[in-house]
Amino acid sequence: MNTLISRLRSRPIPSLIGVVALLLAGVFGVITWVSSGSGSGAVNTHQVLNTAGKYRFEAPPGWSTTQEGRTTTVVSPDQKTVITLGVGRAGPLPVAGTLFFQEVAGNYHNVQVIPPQAQQVGPRSALIYGGIGNNAQNARIRFLAITVENDPTNYGIAVFTEAGSDPKVVLPPVNRLVDTFRALPQR
Repeated sequence: MNTLISRLRSRPIPSLIGVVALLLAGVFGVITWVSSGSGSGAVNTHQVLNTAGKYRFEAPPGWSTTQEGRTTTVVSPDQKTVITLGVGRAGPLPVAGTLFFQEVAGNYHNVQVIPPQAQQVGPRSALIYGGIGNNAQNARIRFLAITVENDPTNYGIAVFTEAGSDPKVVLPPVNRLVDTFRALPQR
């Protein structure tokens, strides 16, 4: 029974260059977003539409959402989990995913990462990096940098939570939000 937290176990990598090399070498795995028993832990949601960014998703009730242009920020009621969604970088998924991860991880020090994983987010291919690092206040933060393939510009989803957060509380709403992410039809 895979969970997001178990997939995010810290595994030091000598350098970010090593991660990029792994990515470019095609070392991908498959991540299962929702455990097989998720039916019993259903999460109620409400739809959020960002017309500037041309995407939609379902956010858990009680989670606050704010939009600024093409970016949407979603915050848990206890303010311990933050998810940002928006338009990412253009280009092939491996390159765009690596650049997005570098952007997210660059905000932390003592970063430990896991190798990138290939995944589907809705009908689209995605590349997922995860890691743990210390922020400027030296708090340990667990993060994901998810790049969802789109032409001409990919989407970026970043998830941030305290490193010691309870996965039984954090995972169901995060998994549901990411799983319901959809690009709007282009006109």
